[in-house]
This record gives sequence, C-alpha cells and structure tokens, in this order.
Amino acid sequence: MRALVAAILVCTSAPVALAQSYSASGQVGYLQEWEMKASLNKTVSGSAQDFEGTVTLRHVGLCSVNGVEEKSGTMRLQVSRGNVEGRLEMADDSCSIKAAASDPHTGLMSCRNGEGIPIRISIDQTDATDRTALAAGK
Repeated sequence: MRALVAAILVCTSAPVALAQSYSASGQVGYLQEWEMKASLNKTVSGSAQDFEGTVTLRHVGLCSVNGVEEKSGTMRLQVSRGNVEGRLEMADDSCSIKAAASDPHTGLMSCRNGEGIPIRISIDQTDATDRTALAAGK
C-alpha cells in the first residue's frame, strides 16, 4: 500500500509537459530586413517554456537583387523568467539567440555570417480554428 501511495505522489508531483501550438512572427536584421514567421510547439516543464518548430525568413528589404529571397529552417527557444535563449538552424547558417523575456522578445543573434544581429519575436497561441484551418490546408 505504501508503494502505491508513493508512486501516486511521484506521478502527481512531476512536472507535466503538454504540447500546444503557437505561431511566432517578427523581424531579423540590422534594418529589420527579414520578416520571420514560425509554427511552434510549446512544452512546459518546471518554470521554463520550450518552443520548437519550423521557421521561414523572407527578405523584405529594398536591396533584393533577384526578387524575394526566402530561407527556411528550424527554431528552438527556451523562455524562462528573465530571458529567452535558443537556436535558429538553416541550411547555410546556424545562429544562437539571446533576448529579453518581455513580449515582444527583443535581442541579438550570433551567426557564422555575423554577430550582434537584432531580432524581435512575438509568440502567440494558435487558437482551435487556426489549427483546424491549418490541418485542412487552408
């Protein structure tokens, strides 16, 4: 009987990780010349929130040589009380992200091709109708 009570206590006191769908948008670049959109899944464990998913960067600056340029990749963010840390992985580069925990999250990225690149991210929960439309391909 003690073993059963101990097992129940362990299970109920363990942090629960629930996946939820979120969308993120923002700007990247010294002149905010890249528009960022992401589809993220959130898990919560303890006091941290982890976001992970696909991201698309679209060049919206005036200096586009051959039309609109797009890059895709994955993004992982960990949001805690005081800061946001994460990674942006693309085929041609890998960047570390450090930003403030306030919304929108503003900070800097360090990549192989440059350091101190400004980034601004807003993360919003995707509501049930958005998820239904995405699943239906709308």
